[in-house]
Order: sequence, then structure tokens, then C-alpha cells
Amino acid sequence: MTKYKLYQYCHKQKKVVPIEEVHRERYARDLFIQDEMEPTRNPLNPNEVFTSKSKLRQRYKEAGAVEVGDAYERGYNPERRADEQQKAVNKQIMQQLRERING
Repeated sequence: MTKYKLYQYCHKQKKVVPIEEVHRERYARDLFIQDEMEPTRNPLNPNEVFTSKSKLRQRYKEAGAVEVGDAYERGYNPERRADEQQKAVNKQIMQQLRERING
């Protein structure tokens, strides 16, 4: 639970209302990264349980641990993105050359 109440302008009601009353598909609160999370046990000290991401990361930092995700396990390859970007640049250059040659 947050201790702050969020307000947002509602275009349908033509006034500022609590965010829950805004008639939109997306709320302003969806644009913020929340610090709260489900209770999570600290893998470095199983006796500690955290509901704050920042406090858990602070404990990792104090212990000298590095937090890594599971992107590599799910098939993330950083070189693939670089290859795609290079292909896009090459395609753009070739198109510009064709335009200049063909007038």
C-alpha cells in the first residue's frame, strides 16, 4: 500500500480526480516503477524477507553481490541486436545510394 494518493486530470469529467476515477485505459501510476513487491526471501540471508526492491538491492550491494536477471537463460543474445542494427544501417545506406544513382 502506498501512503500517497495520486490524482490525475480526467478529460471526460473535466476536472482533477483520484486516479481510480479517471476514465482511461492507462493511468499515470502505470508510468512509475513501484518499489513494492511481493514478500521475497533474501537468498544471501534466508532469515530476511523484503517487500521493498530498493532495500533488497541495498543488501545485495552491501554484501558485494551482483543481481542478474534470467535474460540469458531465456535466450538473450546481445550480439543479435547489434547484427540487426548493422543490417538496418546497411539497408538505409544502400537505399540512399540507389536514390542518388537513379536521380
